[in-house]
Amino acid sequence: MIPETSSSTSSTYGLISRINHWVVAAAFLVALGIGLVIDYGNLPEERVFTLYDWHMFFGMIVLVYGAWRVGWRMVHGFSDNLAPMPRWQNVLSKAVHIGLLAAIVLLPLSGVLMMISDGLAVAIWNVTLIPSIGEISWLNRGAGAVHGLSPYALVPLLVLHIGAALRHHFVKKNATLTA
Repeated sequence: MIPETSSSTSSTYGLISRINHWVVAAAFLVALGIGLVIDYGNLPEERVFTLYDWHMFFGMIVLVYGAWRVGWRMVHGFSDNLAPMPRWQNVLSKAVHIGLLAAIVLLPLSGVLMMISDGLAVAIWNVTLIPSIGEISWLNRGAGAVHGLSPYALVPLLVLHIGAALRHHFVKKNATLTA
């Protein structure tokens, strides 16, 4: 097991945890943004196909690096709260974090399963990463439902997470964003 950096304590996250958070957050937000543009941007079909490669590229980064991040968090746990909070806020905070960690794995994994069960390989810029498993309609429908509906749950979780972090930093003036 790789130990957390020496700066890690029960009230701070170490360097590896911080890097994990920001790499996955950046890739996740880019993939999500591109996915929303693909779905709601009313773009010409040739532009959408170009965006699919970028969406899948960032989605694969989220899947691979996100699996590492989730595993790291499971091994090292969460830091303690930096400031006293009411029980409901603590419960909500943990639920939001667990929801976001689940989304890091479920959203890109459902995208991969959706493609390979539709008879398509996962290919980015004509490089096949994962071959098709043939057409499996029940798996394709299930993965498509998860991939299509997850952003509707994810966006509120992101708003809560980012809003709470900003509130702690600017209103409560504690070390949430620097710990």
